[in-house]
Amino acid sequence: MSGADYNTELKREIFSVARQQLPCCVQSFLAGLLRGSARQPQIKVRRALHRQLQTFLCQVLPPDTAVSSGGTEIMLDSGLDQLMLRQKLLERIRRTGDAASGKHCQKAFLQGLFISRGYIQNPGRGYHLEFRLPGRWLPAMFKTVCRQLRTKFGEYKTESGEGCFYLKSIRRIIRFLNALGLFEKSLELSDLKATRRLLSMVNRQVNFETANINRLIGAAEESISQIEELLAHEDQEIWTESLRQLAMMRLQYPHDSLEALGHRFEPALSKSAVNHRLRRIKSLHARIFGKPAEDGD
Repeated sequence: MSGADYNTELKREIFSVARQQLPCCVQSFLAGLLRGSARQPQIKVRRALHRQLQTFLCQVLPPDTAVSSGGTEIMLDSGLDQLMLRQKLLERIRRTGDAASGKHCQKAFLQGLFISRGYIQNPGRGYHLEFRLPGRWLPAMFKTVCRQLRTKFGEYKTESGEGCFYLKSIRRIIRFLNALGLFEKSLELSDLKATRRLLSMVNRQVNFETANINRLIGAAEESISQIEELLAHEDQEIWTESLRQLAMMRLQYPHDSLEALGHRFEPALSKSAVNHRLRRIKSLHARIFGKPAEDGD
């Protein structure tokens, strides 16, 4: 699903939630949804949302309301007064303050505002949710409502002077979707977050194991190369019996780990004993061929 499709689908979910609101919440929802002049309000949404919008308006507006469509804009002739709706919203917020019982109108306002001026990116491509709010009243009211709902947005101004409020953290986006009443969408994001965390953990483990295997293979190849050079040396008195036995075993089983190689001896050698003898072979090779051993050998 593309980012635009995900954004549209989420807004459809908001309309489903909004139809079950209290009358005061419907007014708050409209305060966030409407734009245009005070006496001639309009609503601007994507064409894909027109059917849900008109269904919602038929349910909440008076039957004699005239609704006309022009492109992406829907004009209303219903006597709605945006200033009155905004004033009532402000009074409810001041009256309820931080009381939990008053949060429903704030949430309804954010629902309408998100449909009109919000956007969310498809989480499959990244985490980004934003509002672009012009003027002075909308940004100020948005900040007030978010403060009361304890939701913190990042903020900057666009070149056109609009206030842009955004979330980049999936944890905060999940909390915000819960605040909007979109519990199924927030659960989907929570599942996505858990899945990605698990995949990241598995990838780190695989990368660690791969790096460890590559290191062991590199060390084994180096030991085999040194053993072959020592066996080709004209003076074979350089070998002790224990080192020759280990050298032959290393050549015979080049892919064994140190522990597995030690178990092939009778009696078995410990991993540290095998490692000690290989280090002695390395030092012997450095002494004969004039190649200094690595630090710590």
